[in-house]
Amino acid sequence: MTARWNRRDFLYGGAALSAALAGPDLRGILGAKLPEPVRALVPGDALQVAGLIGELLKLEQEAKALRLPPSPLDFHLGQAAIVPDQLYQIAMPRLVALIDRAERPAPILAEKAGGLLAKLHRSEYDPPDAWFAGGGSAPAAGLSFPSPQRPDRQAITADPDNEPPLSSAGPFDLPAGNLPQVEEILPPVATTLKFEALADEYAAWFAAARIRPEFSESTQWHLTMMMQSRSRYERLGKQLGIPWFFIAATHGLEASFNFRAHMHNGDFPLTQRTRQVPAGRPSVWLPPSSWEASAADAMRLLGLTGQSDWSLPRCLYRLEAYNGFGYRRAGRASPYLWSFSTLYSRGKYVADGKFDPNARSKQCGAAVMLKLLDMAGALG
Repeated sequence: MTARWNRRDFLYGGAALSAALAGPDLRGILGAKLPEPVRALVPGDALQVAGLIGELLKLEQEAKALRLPPSPLDFHLGQAAIVPDQLYQIAMPRLVALIDRAERPAPILAEKAGGLLAKLHRSEYDPPDAWFAGGGSAPAAGLSFPSPQRPDRQAITADPDNEPPLSSAGPFDLPAGNLPQVEEILPPVATTLKFEALADEYAAWFAAARIRPEFSESTQWHLTMMMQSRSRYERLGKQLGIPWFFIAATHGLEASFNFRAHMHNGDFPLTQRTRQVPAGRPSVWLPPSSWEASAADAMRLLGLTGQSDWSLPRCLYRLEAYNGFGYRRAGRASPYLWSFSTLYSRGKYVADGKFDPNARSKQCGAAVMLKLLDMAGALG
């Protein structure tokens, strides 16, 4: 019987092969060294996955050769089998731990790991609406939108005086039928954008949220990461007047906890200004440069400094406004807040204006990170 293969088979097969081979250039192994008819069937993302896993394994081999000490952030360390759908969730903690282990004894290795983490981050990251939607600032919510508006982003303010009509078609209108619903909604998702009308909803949802069992290890890792870096977040928070936990959650989502990349969007390295949206930040940036200076620029650029109300509902509102109200306008839970919890199952924007009802966010939601800190008695 003739074996039948499709793109999915090659994608997963490519990842399995990359896990078995730790050579420096798996792209070459999967690409140029394959027969042309076979190579033509291998999708580009399989080659990208293989190349990234190969780089990760090579860096971990270097760390092993250097006999670096263990890190409390080690998670999935040594796991060889990585399928594409799990790439971010497995490789990201391993790279963060590698940076942590190498920071002092092997700074060159730490910088290599930081660059690879930034590359991995781009595979899951979609720039939030705040970097695109022009139209001034919203002092009450503490968000400003400094970059030019782009046609595929909804132009809103974080605390609008006049809400956009919910019935109008736009890039953030989701398909109306046959969408999987969140499993627990208390109360239903309100489609208003007014904070005063949403404060009770945020409080109720936060109280109702539970960690999905399949993400228990991953969420525990997020808690460990935030607690280990708490003093660093606190020092910056005191300087800016922003709670440390808000900075921690934002750092996790916007840069995958990479202290060697820009807080704005995870761009690497810190010795250069950002290249992706928002590009050219910080505007005044001469090495030596630090993560703290970059993070301060990002928070100031969003108008988050000097705000007086940092209650939990307001924090969640600012986080949702930063990422965008597209999900809310369609009456759906935002994965940016609720991913990894019982309040979110699936459904995600996979590109600008393109919603996939079956896609799942691979990042832990900001509200879930705050929930973890609250459960540990550390939200404060």
